[in-house]
Amino acid sequence: MGIMDFFKNEDDQDNIKPKSEEPYSELSTGLDDFENPSWQQIESALSDIDVAEDSFTTLSFINYGLEVDTIQCVKTEEGYTFEALPAMETNEYGKIYHLDKLDYEEVLRRFEEFFKTQEVSGYKAFQKDSFE
Repeated sequence: MGIMDFFKNEDDQDNIKPKSEEPYSELSTGLDDFENPSWQQIESALSDIDVAEDSFTTLSFINYGLEVDTIQCVKTEEGYTFEALPAMETNEYGKIYHLDKLDYEEVLRRFEEFFKTQEVSGYKAFQKDSFE
Protein backbone atom coordinates (compact mmCIF):
# COMPACT_ATOMS: atom_id res chain seq x y z
CA MET A 1 0.00 0.00 0.00
CA GLY A 2 1.44 3.38 -1.00
CA ILE A 3 1.33 6.42 1.22
CA MET A 4 -1.44 8.03 -0.86
CA ASP A 5 -3.56 4.88 -0.60
CA PHE A 6 -3.42 5.23 3.17
CA PHE A 7 -5.29 8.55 2.98
CA LYS A 8 -7.97 7.31 0.57
CA ASN A 9 -11.35 6.39 1.97
CA GLU A 10 -12.30 2.78 1.12
CA ASP A 11 -15.82 3.92 0.17
CA ASP A 12 -14.32 6.33 -2.39
CA GLN A 13 -12.46 3.47 -4.07
CA ASP A 14 -15.65 1.39 -4.29
CA ASN A 15 -17.51 4.23 -6.05
CA ILE A 16 -14.86 4.97 -8.68
CA LYS A 17 -16.00 3.86 -12.13
CA PRO A 18 -13.45 2.42 -14.52
CA LYS A 19 -12.37 5.04 -17.08
CA SER A 20 -14.25 3.21 -19.83
CA GLU A 21 -17.55 3.92 -18.01
CA GLU A 22 -16.87 7.58 -17.16
CA PRO A 23 -18.52 10.14 -19.46
CA TYR A 24 -16.09 11.98 -21.70
CA SER A 25 -16.01 13.70 -25.06
CA GLU A 26 -13.63 12.99 -27.91
CA LEU A 27 -12.65 14.88 -31.04
CA SER A 28 -11.12 12.89 -33.87
CA THR A 29 -9.70 14.19 -37.14
CA GLY A 30 -8.07 11.10 -38.57
CA LEU A 31 -4.70 12.60 -37.66
CA ASP A 32 -5.27 13.38 -33.98
CA ASP A 33 -7.65 12.51 -31.16
CA PHE A 34 -8.41 14.90 -28.29
CA GLU A 35 -10.18 13.84 -25.12
CA ASN A 36 -12.54 16.47 -23.68
CA PRO A 37 -11.72 19.02 -26.41
CA SER A 38 -12.27 22.75 -26.14
CA TRP A 39 -14.53 24.63 -28.55
CA GLN A 40 -11.40 26.20 -30.10
CA GLN A 41 -9.99 22.73 -30.91
CA ILE A 42 -13.28 21.72 -32.54
CA GLU A 43 -13.45 24.94 -34.56
CA SER A 44 -9.86 24.46 -35.71
CA ALA A 45 -10.51 20.84 -36.73
CA LEU A 46 -13.54 21.90 -38.78
CA SER A 47 -11.62 24.66 -40.55
CA ASP A 48 -8.83 22.20 -41.44
CA ILE A 49 -11.08 19.76 -43.34
CA ASP A 50 -9.85 19.47 -46.93
CA VAL A 51 -11.55 17.73 -49.86
CA ALA A 52 -8.27 16.59 -51.39
CA GLU A 53 -7.05 14.93 -48.20
CA ASP A 54 -10.23 12.96 -47.39
CA SER A 55 -10.14 14.52 -43.94
CA PHE A 56 -13.03 14.61 -41.49
CA THR A 57 -14.02 15.79 -38.03
CA THR A 58 -15.86 13.59 -35.53
CA LEU A 59 -17.16 14.68 -32.13
CA SER A 60 -18.45 12.05 -29.68
CA PHE A 61 -19.92 12.16 -26.20
CA ILE A 62 -19.19 8.72 -24.79
CA ASN A 63 -21.06 7.24 -21.81
CA TYR A 64 -23.47 10.18 -21.60
CA GLY A 65 -26.58 8.05 -22.29
CA LEU A 66 -27.49 10.12 -25.36
CA GLU A 67 -29.77 9.17 -28.24
CA VAL A 68 -27.19 10.53 -30.71
CA ASP A 69 -23.68 10.35 -29.28
CA THR A 70 -21.56 11.09 -32.35
CA ILE A 71 -21.56 13.66 -35.12
CA GLN A 72 -19.15 13.99 -37.98
CA CYS A 73 -18.57 15.85 -41.19
CA VAL A 74 -16.57 15.59 -44.38
CA LYS A 75 -16.10 18.09 -47.17
CA THR A 76 -16.95 17.31 -50.79
CA GLU A 77 -16.83 19.37 -53.96
CA GLU A 78 -20.50 20.31 -53.34
CA GLY A 79 -20.03 21.38 -49.71
CA TYR A 80 -20.03 19.67 -46.32
CA THR A 81 -21.85 16.49 -45.35
CA PHE A 82 -22.96 16.42 -41.72
CA GLU A 83 -23.87 13.11 -40.08
CA ALA A 84 -25.60 12.26 -36.79
CA LEU A 85 -24.98 8.73 -35.51
CA PRO A 86 -27.27 7.21 -32.87
CA ALA A 87 -25.64 5.57 -29.86
CA MET A 88 -25.01 1.83 -29.76
CA GLU A 89 -27.43 1.46 -26.85
CA THR A 90 -30.41 2.78 -28.88
CA ASN A 91 -32.83 1.14 -31.30
CA GLU A 92 -31.57 3.61 -33.92
CA TYR A 93 -28.01 2.25 -33.82
CA GLY A 94 -26.70 1.51 -37.30
CA LYS A 95 -28.59 4.36 -38.92
CA ILE A 96 -26.83 7.38 -40.37
CA TYR A 97 -28.80 10.62 -40.44
CA HIS A 98 -27.15 13.11 -42.80
CA LEU A 99 -27.43 16.48 -44.47
CA ASP A 100 -25.49 17.18 -47.65
CA LYS A 101 -24.22 20.30 -49.44
CA LEU A 102 -24.01 22.44 -46.31
CA ASP A 103 -21.86 25.53 -46.03
CA TYR A 104 -19.18 25.94 -43.37
CA GLU A 105 -21.31 28.22 -41.18
CA GLU A 106 -24.13 25.64 -40.96
CA VAL A 107 -21.71 22.85 -40.03
CA LEU A 108 -20.07 25.10 -37.44
CA ARG A 109 -23.49 25.94 -35.97
CA ARG A 110 -24.48 22.25 -35.74
CA PHE A 111 -21.18 21.27 -34.08
CA GLU A 112 -21.51 24.13 -31.60
CA GLU A 113 -25.07 23.06 -30.73
CA PHE A 114 -23.93 19.48 -30.11
CA PHE A 115 -20.89 20.63 -28.12
CA LYS A 116 -22.99 22.86 -25.84
CA THR A 117 -26.19 20.78 -25.50
CA GLN A 118 -25.25 17.22 -26.55
CA GLU A 119 -28.28 17.30 -28.88
CA VAL A 120 -28.78 17.35 -32.65
CA SER A 121 -31.97 19.25 -33.39
CA GLY A 122 -34.19 17.84 -36.12
CA TYR A 123 -31.94 14.94 -37.03
CA LYS A 124 -34.84 12.55 -37.67
CA ALA A 125 -35.86 14.79 -40.60
CA PHE A 126 -32.40 14.33 -42.20
CA GLN A 127 -31.80 11.86 -45.03
CA LYS A 128 -31.35 8.38 -43.56
CA ASP A 129 -29.02 5.54 -44.50
CA SER A 130 -27.90 2.45 -42.63
CA PHE A 131 -24.59 0.67 -42.27
CA GLU A 132 -26.19 -2.58 -41.09
